[in-house]
Amino acid sequence: MSTPASDLTNKRLLFVAYFFPPTDSTGVPGCMRTLKFVRNMDIGEAHVLTVSNTLSVTDDALKHLSLPVNGEKIHRIKSLDIFRFLLILRRKLRSLVGIGDKGQAEKRVHSVLKTATNDGGQKGKGRLQKFKDFIYDACYFPDQAGPWIIPAAIRGTKIVRQHRIDAIFATGSPWSGLITGYLISRSTSRPLIVDFRDPWMNNPFHQSKGRLLDNWSARLERRVVRHASAVSLNTDPLRTEFIHRYPDEPENKFFVMPNGFDASEFQDVVADPRPTDQRSLLLCHAGFLYGVRDPSVLLEAIRAANRQLADSGKRIVFRQIGDVNLGYDLKKRFADLLEDGSLILEPARPYKECLRALASADLVVNVQPGTRTQIPSKLYDYLAINKPIINITSPDGALGTLVIDKKLGDLVSFEEKKQLTELLKAYAHDENLSSFSGYENRDEFEISHIAQTLAQRLQECVDGP
Repeated sequence: MSTPASDLTNKRLLFVAYFFPPTDSTGVPGCMRTLKFVRNMDIGEAHVLTVSNTLSVTDDALKHLSLPVNGEKIHRIKSLDIFRFLLILRRKLRSLVGIGDKGQAEKRVHSVLKTATNDGGQKGKGRLQKFKDFIYDACYFPDQAGPWIIPAAIRGTKIVRQHRIDAIFATGSPWSGLITGYLISRSTSRPLIVDFRDPWMNNPFHQSKGRLLDNWSARLERRVVRHASAVSLNTDPLRTEFIHRYPDEPENKFFVMPNGFDASEFQDVVADPRPTDQRSLLLCHAGFLYGVRDPSVLLEAIRAANRQLADSGKRIVFRQIGDVNLGYDLKKRFADLLEDGSLILEPARPYKECLRALASADLVVNVQPGTRTQIPSKLYDYLAINKPIINITSPDGALGTLVIDKKLGDLVSFEEKKQLTELLKAYAHDENLSSFSGYENRDEFEISHIAQTLAQRLQECVDGP
């Protein structure tokens, strides 16, 4: 059943989004979530509250964009970084008493990012070090955007009152954006929709900050959810989880908006020249590979398939664009694939360049652990460029369930190396691969449909259902 059309042409909306262009590659999914809605909704007046950003044009992963994308007014607010201030104060005090630290205090900011919240690193730490780590975690609570909350909430409250904002839409992660939206809504009595792009609680990639801060996070999520007029989740399993977690809230308070794809973002995407010859089957993945996002089963299958294809003159090549940080040395383990050109490793590139690289591939790849509620946003980019997809994931995870239900490509689990090898060989011999025209259910994920769902919810929040 189609969603009834909603009219927001006389409404004023505030989007609270920590990530908004310019951004580096890690912030692209968050930026694109907000950009898709701003670009595809007819709003009387749109305001975006975001963080100040000093990225240069060359470092901006979304440098192809020209802002504003749809007449929105962008308010950029600096973070109030108390921890950094304390480090600078410490360095100056040391300097006054003749104890130079040669700038090492500043470097602590970056090194602690990797270690302070790691539970495994707690063993063997002294009380002083644990106290220092707690101070750090508290300053960056509930996440690295924590220092932005207070200045953003103060400015956001002024924006709501000055521009007579009708409703607030806050997206996360980072969860600081949801807390900011909550504080603005509480202080102005404007209705709030909170948008969970990922789970806050029960997130498999979460690193504990200790029992106290973790409990505070859970309490904050409850406050935000109970205060909000509506709660958006990006997958059906995540909505089910929220319904079970908050049984006292009405079920219709929770609704699903998948990340989707914006067709206008792909109109001028022209495929890059292929880095391989036409006889090679080119697979591509653009994004960070780390931890449980381990491509080893794919690379082992490529190694096995290429050995069996040696006499046919065909070859399978995997092109990885983006950083790799695994529990082993990828270059060393798969040195043979790098040497014969079956593995191509490239650094992270701007979003638009990644799309052109993906468009030049024969197939695109998802590498996703069997998370219960999370679906990688790149799935929707893959649907937009109309390429066959190989999903390496568990069939009972959120991605696997969606792929099976909507028939969105092949699915192979991490344990099925032999099956993946046979699949790659079949694709290598497929003469009709270039005529692939897309998946039947692709249009369900076009953002113009999803944005209308948000428009209806916003109108209900302001005017009533």
